[in-house]
Amino acid sequence: MFSNFTRWYKALPSIAIWIMLALFYFSIGSQISALKGLIHAVVLTSIQYIVYNVNIKWLMPRYHSGYKTKFRVYNTILIVSLAVIGVSIEAFFTKLYPSLRPENFNLFGAFIFHIILCLIAFWISMTKYLEEKQENSIVEIETLKREKAESELKFLKTQVNPHFLFNALNNIYSMAYTGDESTPEKITMLSDMLRYVLYDCESDYISLYKEIDYINSFLEFQQLKTEKRQNITFEVGIHDENYQIAPMLLVTFVENAFKHSKIEKDKSGFVNIELKQNAEEFHFSVENSIRAQTTDKKTGKTRGIGIENARNRLELLYPKKHKLIIVHDEDKYKITLKLYK
Repeated sequence: MFSNFTRWYKALPSIAIWIMLALFYFSIGSQISALKGLIHAVVLTSIQYIVYNVNIKWLMPRYHSGYKTKFRVYNTILIVSLAVIGVSIEAFFTKLYPSLRPENFNLFGAFIFHIILCLIAFWISMTKYLEEKQENSIVEIETLKREKAESELKFLKTQVNPHFLFNALNNIYSMAYTGDESTPEKITMLSDMLRYVLYDCESDYISLYKEIDYINSFLEFQQLKTEKRQNITFEVGIHDENYQIAPMLLVTFVENAFKHSKIEKDKSGFVNIELKQNAEEFHFSVENSIRAQTTDKKTGKTRGIGIENARNRLELLYPKKHKLIIVHDEDKYKITLKLYK
């Protein structure tokens, strides 16, 4: 019942237009008599209504794209037939009621008049059909783009950097082999990280503190790669730890920083991470040193598919509500991300 009501509600503008058209024809014919106005309203509106609906619901969907000749032939037959019917009805009533006969009335002129009315209805139906077809095509393209982006997003959210996982397991093995008392803690930490990636990331958004916990764990395993503490800083100033953010979004920038800085091999290397958030804006920045071999010789830019993936995710999840600033110097690379409400 509700679906029928919705269908009728959507059809109201179209119904109103046809009623207004019928009233227009009635007003023209009523200058001769009320009966003439009624005949005009019923006949002329019906003819245009038939041409419009037959075209938009049957002829155009079936024949317009692939069968142009059939489309033209069927429309010609339809328009001429309705024009003949319209003229016949008018001639019949003119003969039945001579007082309704307008001055200078002739069948050929009436036929041309009806042809013109049919062509107007045909042109309107064709215009509307092509407009709706174009709109539907745009919607389908956008839907396909979004589905593709969402599929890529799900893939990105569920993937774990294999190099990080291998190094983490290798470090835990070394710690267990040497009897390090913190080995169980590191095993639990890695387990929590994997749980976050495999389960928590199923949602489009998660609480900010979960992403921060993941980054802290990531940095802790990064430190295990060298005996001496690496030059890594992570400053956090948050207004609401339950602030919702896309999972694994910030981690992408952090992984990119370590990938290109090679901080575990470069004693002068550094990675500085800063996270700030208030009621109006979320601010995240990652600055890292750059080793010469991480730069593309042709473009002079650091490589990173992860950054492009992050751009795509931002466009999908934060349209017109984000700003990504990348500053690339000779010896350092800085990414600043701002998210707005």
